Amino acid sequence: MTSWKSGMDRRNWTANTNPEVITMMIRKRKIPQILSGNVLIVGLGLMGGSIVRSLKEYSEDIHIQAVDIRPDPIERALRDAMIEDGAVEPEEPEKTEALLGNSRLVVLSMYPAGMMRFLVEHAKALRPGTIVMDICGLKGDFVEEAQRLMPEGVEFIGAHPMAGREKVGYENGDGEMFLGATFVLTPTERNTPETVSAMYDLARVLGFGRVREVDPMEHDRLIAYTSHLPHVMASVLMQAWHGGDDVKAFSGGSFRDVTRIADINENLWTELFMMNSQALTESLRDFMIALGEFTSLMEAEDREGLKRFLKKSGDRKREWNREISRSELGGAHGK
Repeated sequence: MTSWKSGMDRRNWTANTNPEVITMMIRKRKIPQILSGNVLIVGLGLMGGSIVRSLKEYSEDIHIQAVDIRPDPIERALRDAMIEDGAVEPEEPEKTEALLGNSRLVVLSMYPAGMMRFLVEHAKALRPGTIVMDICGLKGDFVEEAQRLMPEGVEFIGAHPMAGREKVGYENGDGEMFLGATFVLTPTERNTPETVSAMYDLARVLGFGRVREVDPMEHDRLIAYTSHLPHVMASVLMQAWHGGDDVKAFSGGSFRDVTRIADINENLWTELFMMNSQALTESLRDFMIALGEFTSLMEAEDREGLKRFLKKSGDRKREWNREISRSELGGAHGK
C-alpha cells in the first residue's frame, strides 16, 4: 500500500504549497465511510494522541472526540484543535456515554484490563451501526470477551498497530508514527467483510504500509517472540552488568540499539507480560535453548560451529529483511 504520507512526497508538497492551499487540499481528501461520522478515541496517551494527529493531518473535516481518565490531555487536545469534545472518565459518566452513543467508530487505546472494565461499564451506551476497535498489544481471549459484551448491532474488532515509542503521553504523540508500519487485524467469525474492509481503509488513512490478518490467539504467540521477548532481553541486559558505572563510557551504538527499549513503561509492560505469560514463557524457553547452544560452542572453543551459528542467524535476518522489503514495495494487503 502506498501511503499519501510518504516522506519525500510530503516534504515536497509542504515546501511548494502555501498554507491556504495546504488546508484546502487536506479538506478535499475523500473521507472513507468508517470516518464519516464521529470518531471517539478512548485513551488519549501516546497511541491515542498519534491517531488523533494522523487523522487530522489526513483531513481536518474528520470529527474526533476523546475520553481519558485525566483532564490534562483532553484540555490540551481541545486547545490544539485536535478534538471537538471530550470527557473525563469516571468523573463524567453521562457525557462519556453520550459520546459513545454518538460515534461511528470507537477506538479503545488503553491497557487491556482497563479496556475490559470500560466495556463492562459502558458498552450499553453503544448504538447499532457502531464499530469498536481496540489497539492494545494483546488479543487472545480479550477479543472474544469484548465481542460478547457488544450490544446488538455493534461490532468489535481487534487491531494492533506495530508502532510505538518509549515515551508516553498525549504530548509525545506523532501523526507520522505509523508511516510504513504493519497494521495487524484479528477478525473472527463475528466480524463482517464490510468491517474488515473498513479497517483497511483506516490503515490507509493512518499511513500504514501493510495490513495483516491473524487469529487472536496466534497473534499473542507471535507477539510474545517479536515484541515481548525483546523487551525482556533489553531489561535483563541492563541488569546483567555488576561492575562499576564506568561501563557507560564503553557503550557504543550496538549497546544503545539493543537496550533502547529497556526505557520501559513498567506498568503497561508488567500487565502485558503477565497476561501473555504462557506464550512469553515458551519464547523464553526457546531463547534459553538457543543461548545454551551458543554457550556450549564457546566453552568447546568450536570456531567452525560458532561460524555456522552466526551465519544461520545472519541468513535468516537478511531473508526476513528481503521479505519485508518486497511487502513494502508491493503494498499488498493480506494474511
